Amino acid sequence: MIAKKKLHFNKGEAINFGFQTAKSNIVFFIGVFVIITLIFAATSLLQNVPNFNQNATTFLIGNILVWVLNVIIDMGIIRITLKFVDLEKPSFSNLFHGSFLINYVLTSIISGVIIIIGLVLFVIPGIIFALRLHFAKYLVIDKEMGPVDAIQKSWNITKGITWNLFLLTLLLILINILGFIALLVGLFITIPLTMVTNAFVYRKLLSQVK
Repeated sequence: MIAKKKLHFNKGEAINFGFQTAKSNIVFFIGVFVIITLIFAATSLLQNVPNFNQNATTFLIGNILVWVLNVIIDMGIIRITLKFVDLEKPSFSNLFHGSFLINYVLTSIISGVIIIIGLVLFVIPGIIFALRLHFAKYLVIDKEMGPVDAIQKSWNITKGITWNLFLLTLLLILINILGFIALLVGLFITIPLTMVTNAFVYRKLLSQVK
């Protein structure tokens, strides 16, 4: 795998794209938030049904289903943000495609173990691993890669830009703090901004690597 040139991305360009996309599609993103909230409100009510938690089998199956649903929605959000970056129009149905679920879960588990090991050995390696492996899940969705290939590719497309990714992460955290301070209303912009910005950076980096 050969890089065309030194990998790079512009933080300002990425955040601006995320902001413009979030602002222009605020109604769509609010709809996504509402759908997700209703789904998890319904599952929460189901789990509080009398005798639900008293039956071990029902409790286990219910929690597994909730977890799977959460993973599918996580995958759907990545799919939606990539569509925005590719200047395509996403739909609410994009939230619920479970394709590549197993590979996505395995990728998340393997990446998580690597990050935890890094954190246990020393905090800084864990942070580096988290930044370098962040796009592995995107590769599973976008390029239909298996866990190992996705992790290796994510490592390759983030080579030499760990510090830039770290600074971007800090900026996005600050932006979301400001959104929270703005009576929580700002989060309707800052959360989509963050998700789209990450997808934009992923696409930018991927385009620079053969």
